[in-house]
Amino acid sequence: MADPSSTKAPPRKILLATDLSARCDRAMDRAAALAKEHEAQLVAVHALEQPETFYRSDVEQRLPSWRRTHDPARIVLDQLRQDLFGAATNISAVVERGAAADVILAVAEKEGCDLVVTGLARDETLGRFGLGGTVDTLLRRSAIPILIVKQRVHAPYRNIIVATDFSDASRAAVETALEFFPEKDIPLFHAYHAPMAGLTSNPAQYQQDYARVAQAECAEFIQKLATPEPRRRGLRCIVEPGSPKELVSQFVRDMGVDLVVLGTQGRSALADVLIGSTAKEILSALPCDALVVRGQRGGQGAAAA
Repeated sequence: MADPSSTKAPPRKILLATDLSARCDRAMDRAAALAKEHEAQLVAVHALEQPETFYRSDVEQRLPSWRRTHDPARIVLDQLRQDLFGAATNISAVVERGAAADVILAVAEKEGCDLVVTGLARDETLGRFGLGGTVDTLLRRSAIPILIVKQRVHAPYRNIIVATDFSDASRAAVETALEFFPEKDIPLFHAYHAPMAGLTSNPAQYQQDYARVAQAECAEFIQKLATPEPRRRGLRCIVEPGSPKELVSQFVRDMGVDLVVLGTQGRSALADVLIGSTAKEILSALPCDALVVRGQRGGQGAAAA
């Protein structure tokens, strides 16, 4: 499969990871909306982690054996078409036995998908939603961008930002955002910490000087993007002092952002919040959807160790 970071267009093939439960409804609706918006193919993937009878209706199970459907993929596809209410989308279904993350990554590789769309897991004990083991594994292993859907779908994404620390991973995130949403004005959001500001004689002036350095670094970062110059010209950078984890969530709430694009394998403060358990914290704290783009490492495909 081609390097997903080299794609210079919106996604042409979108993988929807679904367990057929209600918790995946928002992800399914967003995947269908994106597929319709970009005239892309939608590949629904379901891992058979349940007994075969789980996929059959009560009515079907009461039928004689020779009249029962024995094709789980057919059952899944029929259910998806029913749930999508006849959405004008090119839909196919892949059903395989195995651990969900393994199946998703394998199908994404085989089908040449450009984007994986998934929802959140539900903690039945605490009654709240979190990333869950499958999404956590996808974030660590997939070279394909992962869209984590939290919000109900009311319209196409309108207000998008990229959280950046000017690293190579952030560069991949910005370029992917510009390719996936070519008509959108997408600002870059950079939160910084000015080291030793409290030790200077004029902390306020030190913060202003550091902000100018960050703005200059952002301008240089934009110029190095593998993006056509007219598109780069319209980019702007929002630079604020403070914790990336706290400021990104606050900005999202205050400005009505409906999608945050993040890069993994970054550096500095933003890198810290996108590695290990803290990554789960920032993604879980976001009130909006998140598109996570993994920085490219030489020769990797859909899955990486």
